[in-house]
Amino acid sequence: MEYRSEVENLDEDGYTRLDFSSQAITGRPVVSEKETGATSPCWRPIAVIFGILCLVILVIAVVLGTMAVFKAMICKGY
Repeated sequence: MEYRSEVENLDEDGYTRLDFSSQAITGRPVVSEKETGATSPCWRPIAVIFGILCLVILVIAVVLGTMAVFKAMICKGY
């Protein structure tokens, strides 16, 4: 890839132009690091448990917040 000065790489608005016409760069095949048929990593069940726990906490917070609103409405005599 040939070097160009900063002024040559700028367009009329001052942004850098990218040159994708380079023939020197060759693509290399992407190799997957995952094993075929491998079991899920040990962190996945832990992440699922934490996700379920967060959902349970969210539901509890919504229920308690709703109860507090109704209780406040009843105390004020609405």
